[in-house]
Amino acid sequence: MRLSRRTYRAVIIVHVAASVGWLGLSLALLVLGLTVLTTGEAEVQFASATAMSILASTIAVPIGATALASGLVLTLGTRWSLRYRWVLVKLIATCATFTLTLVLLRPSLAQLAADVDPGRLLALDEDVVMGPIVSSAVYIGAIVLSYVKPWGAVGRPRRAERQAPARGAARRPVPARSGR
Repeated sequence: MRLSRRTYRAVIIVHVAASVGWLGLSLALLVLGLTVLTTGEAEVQFASATAMSILASTIAVPIGATALASGLVLTLGTRWSLRYRWVLVKLIATCATFTLTLVLLRPSLAQLAADVDPGRLLALDEDVVMGPIVSSAVYIGAIVLSYVKPWGAVGRPRRAERQAPARGAARRPVPARSGR
């Protein structure tokens, strides 16, 4: 199955927009998490933790699902199929982060929002920012993979291995110049 040019353009725009949005959400959660950890004001801690929970519960799933679904459509409808290792790595990383968002991030942020109190400051550990740090790193890695496209297709020799040196390409000796 090949996507038409018009469909490809629409899907790639949706994919890039969703992926960039997912990275932006992850970075926003990181900033809010750092605020939760470092603030000296209970009201700010409460507001930041509540905002983290709201963002994770309302935006993370639809934006992650859109990035994942559009990536699958591009994988199935373009030449960049699962034969390419970088595509497979991106797909696995996206599935893993989406699953972790559903299973760990959303419930832990909902619990955090339930635990914080605008009237008293809580001492929290670094777990608040670990999810956003990991997901941001994964999404930035996916961006690098998309542009660099390392590793060739599975079962194909690398370009350097395919090109044999040209026959008769031996260098001719350069005549020595006289010192005059």
